[in-house]
Amino acid sequence: MSLSNRSKHLLAASLLLLGVFAQSGEITVNTTSRFMIDGARRTTIFHGVNVVYKVDPYIPTMNSTFDPQLSLNDEDIENMVKWGFNFVRLGVMWEAVERQKGVYDDNYLSQVNTLINKLGARGIYTMVDAHQDVFARSICGEGMPTFYISDDVIDHTCQGPDLPWATALYGKCVPMASFNFKKDENGNPLISECNKNSFVRYYSTAESISAFDMLYTNKNGLQDAFIAYWDKVSSYFAANQYVIGYDPINEPYPADYLKDNSIAMTPGKFDMVKLQPLYEKVYGVYQKYSNKKIMYYEPGQFPDTVGVDGGKIFPLGFTQAPGGNSTNQLQTQVLNDHSYCCQKDPTMCATGEPPLSRSEECLSWHKLRIGTRHRDAQRYQVPLIVSEFGACTASMACAQEIRSVADTCDEYQVGWAYWEFKKYRDLTTTAGQSSEGVYEDDGTLQVNKIRALARTYFKAVQGSPKYMKFNADNGVYDAVFTYDATITEPTILFKSNEYFYPNGYRVVMFNGEGMSLKANQYQIVQRANFVNDLEIHITDAALHGQDLEVLVLPQN
Repeated sequence: MSLSNRSKHLLAASLLLLGVFAQSGEITVNTTSRFMIDGARRTTIFHGVNVVYKVDPYIPTMNSTFDPQLSLNDEDIENMVKWGFNFVRLGVMWEAVERQKGVYDDNYLSQVNTLINKLGARGIYTMVDAHQDVFARSICGEGMPTFYISDDVIDHTCQGPDLPWATALYGKCVPMASFNFKKDENGNPLISECNKNSFVRYYSTAESISAFDMLYTNKNGLQDAFIAYWDKVSSYFAANQYVIGYDPINEPYPADYLKDNSIAMTPGKFDMVKLQPLYEKVYGVYQKYSNKKIMYYEPGQFPDTVGVDGGKIFPLGFTQAPGGNSTNQLQTQVLNDHSYCCQKDPTMCATGEPPLSRSEECLSWHKLRIGTRHRDAQRYQVPLIVSEFGACTASMACAQEIRSVADTCDEYQVGWAYWEFKKYRDLTTTAGQSSEGVYEDDGTLQVNKIRALARTYFKAVQGSPKYMKFNADNGVYDAVFTYDATITEPTILFKSNEYFYPNGYRVVMFNGEGMSLKANQYQIVQRANFVNDLEIHITDAALHGQDLEVLVLPQN
C-alpha cells in the first residue's frame, strides 16, 4: 500500500516529534557530581557500541536492505533500541574526510550527519571518533591520509635500541619493506598480506614510529593538517544536538620511544609531553564552534598500561584535564579509556580472545584498569567512560568478558561502548575471520553476546547515582540514587523483557530509611515508543535529597 503525500508529511512530522521526545538536549558535565547530564539535568549513563567502517566508503549502508556485517539501517537502529543502546562511537576518520590534500568531502560528512540524526531520533547519542589503528593504510593500518606520510617524508629506519617491553608485545622494530608484501594500485600493502600478522605487529615498524612522531612534533606540518581536519569536522557538527562530542584520536601510540627511552619507560610522560599539548589545541578548535561539545580525551595505551610481567596499570600523566580546569572547561571534558584483557600479557589472547579458564584473571585486570582510571578521573575532576572493550566472538568466554567489564563499570557508575556492532570490513582486528560484532556472517544473532550486553540499567537519573549492580544470572537489578526534585523529567530505566524478564518483572522502591515507597509517592509507566524502557515519576517532593533504592525483580 502506498502512502499519499499527506500521509507522508504526517509520518515525517511524527518522526520529528519522536526525535524531540527521544532526546533531552545536549550532553554536558555536572562538575559537582562528575556525571554527564542531559538538557533536563538528568545524570545520563551510556551503554552502546562502536560503529567504525575502516575502509572506503567509511560509513555503513543505510538503505532498507539489512546486512549482517555492513548495514546500520532502520532495522539495526530498532534493534539497538531494543537491546538498550543509547550511544554510538562513530568512526569519522581523517582519511575519509580529506580524500585529497586540503580538499574535504562534504558529501561524506552529509551522509554521516544523516546517520547521526537517524540514531538521535531514536534516543541514541553519537561520539565522533577520529579512529586510527597503526596510523594509515601504507603501514597496514587505517585512519590517517597516506599522502601526509609519503615515502619522501617518513623515516624508514629504526633509530635507537629496541625496548624489551615493545619487543615482547610487538616484535623488533623493522621497516615495512622487510615484510615484502604485495601492494595494491595505490602502493599500499594488500589487506590480505597485512592480515598475515596481528595488526599490533606493525606498531613497532619504523614507519609507524616515525608517523606518530610527525604528528606530535608537527614535522612537515602534519599536526597542523590534523588540527585542520578537526576544524572542519567540529564546525560541521557543532549545531547537531545528537553529537555529544569528539574523541580526538583513538589509541595514540607513544612514538619516538627508540630515540627517547623515557617516553616509553616513564609512565605518564607520554601523556604529559606529547598528548597534552596536542589535546589543548584540539580542544580550542572544538570550543571555537560550540561550547557544549565534549572532548573525550584518551591517554596513551602504553606505557600507562604495560602487558608484561602479569600486566601493570599506572596513573596517567596529564597535569590537568588538557582543555583546562576552570568550571566552564571541565563541563566539556571526559576521560576516555579502553579495557581489554588481551593487554594483560602476550599469552592472554593467543587464540584471539581471553579463554574462559582465565576469566578471574580478566576480572581482576578490569577492576585494576577501570579502578585506576576512575581515580585518574577524580583527580582531573571529570567523568570517565570506557569507549572500547570486548572485541570477542560468539563464545561463552566472550560473554564472560563482557560481563566482567560491564560489572566493573557498574561498580564505578561508568558508561561503556562494546567493540563493535558489526565487522564493517575491519582490517585491524585480532579476531581474524570471526565476527566481533553481534551477528555471524550468515546473519545469525550472537545471542550470548547480546544477552551480556542487554543489561538492566538507568539511562537517565533524576539525581545522582550512588550504587548500581546487575546480576546477569538472575536478572536482579539494584540501584540507589539521590533524588533531586528540581529535575522535572523522569528517571528512565531499561530492562530487556526478552532476555531477563520473559515472565514479567516487579519494580520495588525504598526511601532513605529502607521503607517501601507508597503508591502515592511514585508512578511507573511504559516509555512511549521504547518497548523496554520505563519512566519512574517521583510524585512526592518531600523525598528530595533522599537516597532512593530501586529493585527490579523477575517474576517466576
